[in-house]
Amino acid sequence: MTRPLRLATTDHDGRMTLYSAPDGRPLREVLASCEVWLLEPLEPELLDLPWSDFAADCRLRSELPPGTPLFAPPGAPAAERPSLEKPPPAVEAVPLDAGHPERITDAEAVRRAYYPHIEHVASLLRSRLPVLVISEKLVVTHLWEEMVTLAGCRGIRLDDDSADDPGGDPRDPMAGMSESSMNLRQRRLARLRAQLEELKEGDVIVLTHLDLLAGSNDLGRHAEARELVELLYAFPDQLVLAFADPTLPLPDVLAERFSARVTLSGLPPEVRTPDVEQTPLGRALVTQEEAGTFEGFQPREFYKHVAGMNPVRLRQAMRYAHEKHRDQPKRATLQDLRETLLTFKAQQSSHFEVPDVTLEDIGGYDEVKDEIRQTLAIISGAQSLPDDMEEVRGELVPRGIIFYGPPGTGKTLFAKAIANGMNATIQVVSGPEVTDMYVGESERKVREIFASARRSAPAVIVFDEIDAITMERTNRPDGGSRAGNSVVAQILTEMDGFRPEVPMLVIGTTNRIDIIDKALLRPSRFRSIAISLPDVTARRAILRHHARRYHIELDDEVLELIADATARRNGDELRALMRDAFVGKHLHGIEPDARRLGWLVGRLQQGRLEMISEGR
Repeated sequence: MTRPLRLATTDHDGRMTLYSAPDGRPLREVLASCEVWLLEPLEPELLDLPWSDFAADCRLRSELPPGTPLFAPPGAPAAERPSLEKPPPAVEAVPLDAGHPERITDAEAVRRAYYPHIEHVASLLRSRLPVLVISEKLVVTHLWEEMVTLAGCRGIRLDDDSADDPGGDPRDPMAGMSESSMNLRQRRLARLRAQLEELKEGDVIVLTHLDLLAGSNDLGRHAEARELVELLYAFPDQLVLAFADPTLPLPDVLAERFSARVTLSGLPPEVRTPDVEQTPLGRALVTQEEAGTFEGFQPREFYKHVAGMNPVRLRQAMRYAHEKHRDQPKRATLQDLRETLLTFKAQQSSHFEVPDVTLEDIGGYDEVKDEIRQTLAIISGAQSLPDDMEEVRGELVPRGIIFYGPPGTGKTLFAKAIANGMNATIQVVSGPEVTDMYVGESERKVREIFASARRSAPAVIVFDEIDAITMERTNRPDGGSRAGNSVVAQILTEMDGFRPEVPMLVIGTTNRIDIIDKALLRPSRFRSIAISLPDVTARRAILRHHARRYHIELDDEVLELIADATARRNGDELRALMRDAFVGKHLHGIEPDARRLGWLVGRLQQGRLEMISEGR
């Protein structure tokens, strides 16, 4: 029988040390291996029991509510005993004069975050090589100007709206034609031809929206896309700098026109430019005033909460957080900053939500919870590994989890609890929602789901009923099977492209793990965790949890009787018992005593018998 043990440490390293401790090691030695506090008093005689006898729930000190009492381990020397009057900070705070800029524009933020890429593209342009840059559209305006300027070229932007004026570009052969005679894309193609024909030495044509100009990944559907390909290949020696969004795929033949392809995704943990020494992102892109708004602001810890954003979005988020908290009577905390960033990211899409479910809100399933806690410890602890362990970091961080088991056992609740533990946004997608009757649309939806999650990292994507889109691939020639194969391949591609430093996790829930493609069930992709029907211990914990939620008084004897009588019932049915007892009390005046609860259990059993008799 495992004993619950609630602990707190100052940093991720301490939590990692606790979760990775050998099972046979005495509790006394494990607690002495790092700086740790107890959240509840511990009997001294328990210190000699093996670590495997305890189900540890370890929190970061900085994540605890203010005023949470801390207890030193029994027998801790006075010098090592923590001060409860003044708890130590999770990480040493960085002085505000240690590199935070007084102010920073969006353009400067883009330059600092992406300077190595900007410098690389500039060197390619100086070598007269056409370049395709894959990046989010929000940063394109700032990127192309920096790249062209650093290359020493004169940029001619095709998408300049001034060229659409009646007295616009004199080289435009369609100038003077009415808008009804020619749409905007056709006008730009005509202008592009004129620019390519007259391009001078040292000039570079900038296509800030190549993906929109191409129109579609299917060249057969758009005449303008075919014309664009023909036009760019007709002038192979002319220098072109083009940009495309990662969610809008280009035809391969068009992408191959460029000698180099550079991809910008998310943010780096550190930045370095000619005027800024190598410094953490949270110091270089956050102003002094913004950092001073939040007590104990930690630049390195800050990175994992914004890793998936682009620099412009980061600046928007920090302006939003600063404006929200600067006038508060009490100085904002790091937890306030984390919650504000989480809310800001969730607001970017109606599909995201901020989870409020914790593992403590789920009754029973102690072994599953221990496995989840170890997974969360790996995700957070991998960020603090030394730089020479970069390759190992990528192998440690799991890419996905599949929860499988009967309906109603709380698989989606566990997924939300994981997202909460990661301080992540969560996007719940029903498997059938991804499927589409048109060729390529299902894959496009998958790409958009993952792209949105990367921008909002830390993020958790939950594919509910994942078996609907990941059934085992076959060699059958029918179109439906080929479409299903493509969706599986797209999910695999997206997961293999995860960056270890960007916290992202894919969670699938299913009742039919036997039909899921075996490539997804490899340990390096999805870790399978069974969520079975609760045993009597778990039923007891679930009933007690929901009784507290619905304010139902349950003495131990009645609790035991209900737990024994509800064998092979899932957690949702047990919740329904307490819910119906609450409804009966407050709407019909029926007290939830032992007689009433017994009647509700009997009705639940009767419903099961009727389902069996009907063959369901």
